[in-house]
Amino acid sequence: MKESLRDKTINGMFWSFFQKISSQAISFAITVILARILTPNDYGIVALAGMLLILMGIFSDGGLGPALIQKKDADEKDFNTMFVTQFLFACILYGIIFFIAPFFSMLFSKNDEQLLTDIIRVMALTMPLGALAGVQNSVVTRRMMFKWYFYSNTISLAVSASTGIYMAYNGYGAWALVGQQISNLVTSTIVIYFLLDWHPKFQFCYKRFKSLFSTGLKYMGTSFISTLTSQVRGYALGMKYSSSDLAYFNRGEGLPNLICNNIDNTIQTVLFPALVNIQNDAEAMKKALRKAIQTSTFILFPMLFGLATTADKIVVVLYTERWAPCIPFMQITCFCFAIGIMCNVNLQALKARGLIGLILKLEFIKKPILLAVIIGTMFISPIAIAWGMLFFNIFVYLINSYPNKKNIGYSYKDQILDILPNTLQALFMAAVVYVVGMIEMNIHALLAIQIFTGIAVYIATSLLFKNKTLSYIVHYIKEKTGKK
Repeated sequence: MKESLRDKTINGMFWSFFQKISSQAISFAITVILARILTPNDYGIVALAGMLLILMGIFSDGGLGPALIQKKDADEKDFNTMFVTQFLFACILYGIIFFIAPFFSMLFSKNDEQLLTDIIRVMALTMPLGALAGVQNSVVTRRMMFKWYFYSNTISLAVSASTGIYMAYNGYGAWALVGQQISNLVTSTIVIYFLLDWHPKFQFCYKRFKSLFSTGLKYMGTSFISTLTSQVRGYALGMKYSSSDLAYFNRGEGLPNLICNNIDNTIQTVLFPALVNIQNDAEAMKKALRKAIQTSTFILFPMLFGLATTADKIVVVLYTERWAPCIPFMQITCFCFAIGIMCNVNLQALKARGLIGLILKLEFIKKPILLAVIIGTMFISPIAIAWGMLFFNIFVYLINSYPNKKNIGYSYKDQILDILPNTLQALFMAAVVYVVGMIEMNIHALLAIQIFTGIAVYIATSLLFKNKTLSYIVHYIKEKTGKK
């Protein structure tokens, strides 16, 4: 029997979520171990290299990935055309990166120029391989075969963890992080290649390329502007301050980002192809968005607010006192990610309806404001940049959600009312946890008490006030486990 869209969505959500949860345990362990061995400067050097490669990597994709997922009648010619195009783009870009690496290093790392140059050139070798990975991911996402992500990510994380930890313990420094990232991509690409029944061929159709690229160009333009401006913060820290300051900022984002990757990215990954199938039904899209926002905030708000409250203890326990300067960055970033949940869901609705031109216009509104915020705060301090990003995220939410009021009737008021119960519960829980944290006792024991108190208070208030989202989640779990 053919699987319905609802079943595909639920099944995809389950496997994608399961993959995120299982990989989180491995990723978390790797992060803690490596952070205890490597220095903030090691992380900062690799972060600088990553900024350049992420920005240049946009051009190797050409925007064809999301364009292919969005296209309703994509076939073999489309997939192969995407693969050939991305592979050629990636090879050309590698040559460009190889040439500009020394100039980039001279500008951003005066003390480790040669090291940064070498790292950039080695990490850029993954770009041609990324062409194969990109088309495979598009096939998997389009078919909503998220079970394959679970297999590939679990295996690749295990391999990359072994590689990174071995290199770190043997004194490779920043190269341990490089080895970890490269082994992850290589392994996941190989696993998906053997699991997937579709394999790319060197076949190119100019007509299909023209059609995909016309749409992909808009995605690429949007992604380039978004990535460039989001990286400006890192460039500002790299130029004005040290690579260690960049590492503290990034480490502060680490745990909040890891938490959101388990929940929010899972929902966004499954939500986009699901919304594409109902893009012409405004009422259905509104219901889907409401459920996504309510579910995301119910789970993520208490985690993010709780993390912000206990960050001073979590950082010391996990990463040692050496990473204490990242505590305020972590606290501010938690609230940035909380607002980002709302931004992302609204943006997915616009993408699913094919309103790429509108998204591009919105980027031209948002990004000048971001640049102004970063430039205005970079000369104050790194923490001022973090506060600036928080206020900018509020602005982004207002911009991203405005079109959905007109297109599907989902207004600011509706969205605020949908998340209000979850917000109040999470804030109350955080307040209780903060008070508990004032007790004088062993830091490890106190952190454990705070975590268990937070969980107990949040569940109790959800049951007391009969939170509808909790009922929905319980019903969903029973449905998946076959319980009545």
